[in-house]
Amino acid sequence: MTDTHRPSLPQFVNSLNDNDVALADKIKAGREVIKRFTDYQFLQYEEGAPVAELIKERATFVDQLLKKIWSHFIADDSAALVAVGGYGRGELHPYSDIDLLIISEHPDAIQQALSSFITFLWDLGFDVGHSIRTHDECYQEGLKDVTTATNLLEARWITGSYEAFQDLISLWARDDFWPVKTFFSAKLEEQRRRHHRFQDTTYQLEPNIKESPGGLRDIHMIYWVAKRYFRVNSINELVQRNFLTTEEYVEIEAANKYLNRIRFALQHLRRRREDRLQFDHQQQIAEIFGYIDNPERMAVEAFMSGYYRNVQSVVKLNEILLQHFREELFENFSDDIKPINNRFCIVNDYLDITHPDVFEINPTALLEVFVALANLPHVKGLRSNAIRSIRDHLHFINDQFRSDPINRALFIEIFRQPSGVNASVRRMHSYGILESYLPVFKKITGLMQFNIFHAYTVDDHTILVIRNLRRFFVEEYAYEFPTAHQIAKQICRPEVLFLAGLFHDIAKGRNGDHEILGAMDAAEFANSHNMPKKDQEMIEWLVRYHLEFSHVAQRKDLSDPQTISDFAKLVKDQDHLNHLYLLTVADVCATSEDVWNDWKNSLFLELYHETTKALELRSNIPKDKSIKALQTQEKAKEQLAKCELKTADYQQFWDSMADSDFFSRQSPAEVTRITQELYQADTSEIHIKVHPKTARGASELKIYMQDRDFLFANITHALDKLKLDIMEARIFGGNDGMTLVIMYFLNREDHQSVSTDNLEMIVETIHQQMLKDEVEPIKHNSFLNRRMRCFETPTEIQFTTVNDTRSELHITTKDSPGLLSRIGCALKNCQIRLHDARVTTVGEKAEDWFIISDTDDHAINNKELKKRLREALIENLEN
Repeated sequence: MTDTHRPSLPQFVNSLNDNDVALADKIKAGREVIKRFTDYQFLQYEEGAPVAELIKERATFVDQLLKKIWSHFIADDSAALVAVGGYGRGELHPYSDIDLLIISEHPDAIQQALSSFITFLWDLGFDVGHSIRTHDECYQEGLKDVTTATNLLEARWITGSYEAFQDLISLWARDDFWPVKTFFSAKLEEQRRRHHRFQDTTYQLEPNIKESPGGLRDIHMIYWVAKRYFRVNSINELVQRNFLTTEEYVEIEAANKYLNRIRFALQHLRRRREDRLQFDHQQQIAEIFGYIDNPERMAVEAFMSGYYRNVQSVVKLNEILLQHFREELFENFSDDIKPINNRFCIVNDYLDITHPDVFEINPTALLEVFVALANLPHVKGLRSNAIRSIRDHLHFINDQFRSDPINRALFIEIFRQPSGVNASVRRMHSYGILESYLPVFKKITGLMQFNIFHAYTVDDHTILVIRNLRRFFVEEYAYEFPTAHQIAKQICRPEVLFLAGLFHDIAKGRNGDHEILGAMDAAEFANSHNMPKKDQEMIEWLVRYHLEFSHVAQRKDLSDPQTISDFAKLVKDQDHLNHLYLLTVADVCATSEDVWNDWKNSLFLELYHETTKALELRSNIPKDKSIKALQTQEKAKEQLAKCELKTADYQQFWDSMADSDFFSRQSPAEVTRITQELYQADTSEIHIKVHPKTARGASELKIYMQDRDFLFANITHALDKLKLDIMEARIFGGNDGMTLVIMYFLNREDHQSVSTDNLEMIVETIHQQMLKDEVEPIKHNSFLNRRMRCFETPTEIQFTTVNDTRSELHITTKDSPGLLSRIGCALKNCQIRLHDARVTTVGEKAEDWFIISDTDDHAINNKELKKRLREALIENLEN
């Protein structure tokens, strides 16, 4: 690295030593030299200097600076200045904390000097974390907290009394100061809690470079335990002690450099401390690292795939090495060894290979080991020796291995096990077996989709789908999805479902529809593995149509008999419906933690139960809405009679709703309830009622009032102000001049139903809005959160004629607060009447369907009107 323009310290040192220079000028000189050094490092970085060298160079520079400042302020030769934390390791990013420990046996005597020293560092702009302790206090505080003790483990002398520093280091020689086993257990628990904070997955949408699983902290964890156990000063010394292979060292060192490179780039971009790889940073760093968009993948997706591959390497090595430490620390010389066969044995409750050449002599054992694990529920996992051997022998999984009938049978057998399927698949993925056996799976490993909806990479999402499917079959988790659990009991061959889960997204990232391409891959796999013809067809069908259930449930009118009839034809029989329902629920729940709610659950259950009825009744299901409306009225009459209401009491209300879709869109129970509430309503007033939570999993709003156009704009405006999101809207026009509006909505923050405490405020806000004639569309830009601003979602508008009186309007656009209000205003301004709405949000994208007409109840066929409406919608949604 060239030293051209590298700032030096003499001028600053001279100012420190000159008593005639004012303190403000000394601070100014110090700030200037730090700024010049930072600018110099950033210039070096931009010219391609290795980050590993830059962060070490910065630590050295700060060492020199602190020595000079310490000598200026502190005259006590018995005190010591010690670097701890990352700075103690000799690594310092541009805006990282400067963690310092000051050791003094008489801190009170130099308290003023120490205070001036620390204050001066803050004035220079350093973010200083410091503690001032005696030797005994270091011991006592270290005993209390493993994090404090870890800081002492990384301590590095800067200046002052070296003897005091040596006394500090000697703490680790004491038998009562964090013995190796105790230290290991505490650090392992600390890592477990940290991983749990990040949902125990490396695949975060916006990962933390340091703290997320697979981040720098996981590398530091290996270093800390190694340093405590072996007294080494770096990870590479573990290679010399035969604890770490050369290949493993190269892999972990490459990941360490890669993560530090990203962290440095983040701080270079932000000009401040930053460890979170947020969406906007991902795009910028992808460009900086030289990634470019191509037809197959966005630059940011390619960059993040590289990130995920690196952190996954760290996770694997962290597991292997910590398992190795555990074996070294906790297993005595008289190992409890129980033979299983000539290939495997159990050593201290962990599965191991009987000799180093097991997989070379018999490569089939690479799959057999997972069947063995599944049949040994008391075994805690694999020993580090076995994991390493698996990784070292992956090259044996070639075309000959894949075509071997025994290996094919074993692979299927893994998915047939009564327990341990999820654990086996996760281990197979972690150790590289899955992508070696299924080359198509390698294409989705680390594949990231740059959007808010998909919280995980495709491979991790796939593993989660299999996990969810497996839990449907386990009694212990029946409470999570009771219906799914009951349905799972009817599945004869669960392995068919699990394999469909494995293949459902296998073709993501390729050109073409992934469900079609994936179905071809699944069919080829099932055929080559000699699965029964019926199972082959089921797996292929499930992969081909794995999106359909969710599509119909969330986007179609489930009260329309034609919708149910068409879907029943697609699924053919109850067995196909059962498999598809389970796969869909598992798939949706594995997309993101936030995507599943009671509303979505109710839609899925409604489609499942209605389709089940259709499959059972076949020819007896209603052919159209009119027949269904009559059936609904008959059942509702029976229920109303039980409530001692005569037909004459509510006939006027029913007659007013006769020409609408009221009876075909509502269930008999809903018609009964609404009739009871409204049959005596004063038609000259506005009736507003909110149910905090309905059986549909959402809050319900009912408005019954004199008919007026553009009610939707007024209502959505009020709900937007209340931060409530509409899930579905139904508008029924009565033939007596009255209109009934039924909407289902959720809280915007948590997508749950509203609290009963808020009902009065909701009703009052809506009522006040109903009294207004004009509605101003809510501007959305100022409400967009940081994440949403990172995505471009072009607005797409499509018109479809349903019949002579109705048209369907389909809008795809960026989701944002006030969206429906702006759509409602556009409809109002173009004199368009809304009859029905269904709202779906997929991450940053909103997909909404509206049934509309003109004010004369005619379909929107006029080209000029369509053009005007399209322009009005784009104006309101994008400007």
